Amino acid sequence: MSVVIRMKRAGAKKRPFYRVVVADSRFARDGRYIEQLGYYDPLTNPAKFQIDADKFADWIRKGARPSESVEVMMAKHAPNALRPLPLLPIEPGAVVDVEGLAPPAPEAKKVKKAKKEKKAAPKAARLARTPSKRNEKKAKTRAKAKAKKASGVVKARKAKKPKKSKK
Repeated sequence: MSVVIRMKRAGAKKRPFYRVVVADSRFARDGRYIEQLGYYDPLTNPAKFQIDADKFADWIRKGARPSESVEVMMAKHAPNALRPLPLLPIEPGAVVDVEGLAPPAPEAKKVKKAKKEKKAAPKAARLARTPSKRNEKKAKTRAKAKAKKASGVVKARKAKKPKKSKK
């Protein structure tokens, strides 16, 4: 079961209102959900986004993945909830240094460098990716057609029937 934190649309036609919910990824967008974490009202000026950051962080620790729109909103309003502290067994009465437990912030990738490396890579290396099922199926079909053509056994095509014109 893949759990997602996403926005569930509510409100009337042309009057959107969103609830931030935790749901199974297989459920419909506006369907069943596990828990409601907050809401987003885009019609107020300024738009109002309210969420329980502690519950959000707990769900992230449990493995829930936020949708792209929820992730952007959380980055603006509660960036610490996106990278919560890991759940560690703590003995009663023990003092914990919180500074050392926070995971490091992800580094920004350099796009220009990646493009140069891609161009520098030999063409054969780029083509040596693991093929998807669709590509494998296409390759098999092409191979069959090529084999039929090489053997000289070609199936005659049926003539198309002319379309009847309406008068």
